[in-house]
Amino acid sequence: DRAHEARSRTDPRFGRATRRKLAASKLPTMNVTALPAPAAARNWKRVGWILLMLGALFAAGNAVIFMVVEGHGSADIKSRFFATALAGWPHTMGGAVAVLIGPFQLITKLRTAWPTVHVWMGRTYLIAVLAGALGGLYFAPMSTAGTVGSVGFTTLAIFWLYSAAQAYLAIRRGNVQVHRRWMLRNYALTFAAATLRIEL
Repeated sequence: DRAHEARSRTDPRFGRATRRKLAASKLPTMNVTALPAPAAARNWKRVGWILLMLGALFAAGNAVIFMVVEGHGSADIKSRFFATALAGWPHTMGGAVAVLIGPFQLITKLRTAWPTVHVWMGRTYLIAVLAGALGGLYFAPMSTAGTVGSVGFTTLAIFWLYSAAQAYLAIRRGNVQVHRRWMLRNYALTFAAATLRIEL
């Protein structure tokens, strides 16, 4: 107003202070939320990877022990698996191989430093998923969990195959980002080998 303008002309210090306040008021409000340090983020990623690997070891170990150790696991399910060994062994061993390979495929350094290793591990993973999913489709209708179990396991096997096919087609087209997204979805389904053991 006029009083401030008059004082600014007579008192230079008042004018400078007023101009600084006006300039500060025009600055955008800054978000002062502290961002996580890169080192802390890397540590959390390592913790997540370790937990993922422990779950994978648990699932794969359980599958192998189920097939080779007498008396371990459900006798009813085991008898069905051995009665149709052509589906039982591929289902259990395919799932075990896939769940173990998955965590290593998520390591950025492995993908960049040894791309050939990443490619061949990926091919092995997809073959293991194919074997596990086809075996799962065979056994799903005879699930001991009844209709709900049959529908659930059939749906899981179908989406397991579908996401693997989408991931393969994406990388064949050279679309790396889409390939990664489908592989993450696929491994989430593969990791059901661990999460379903906890649930069951």
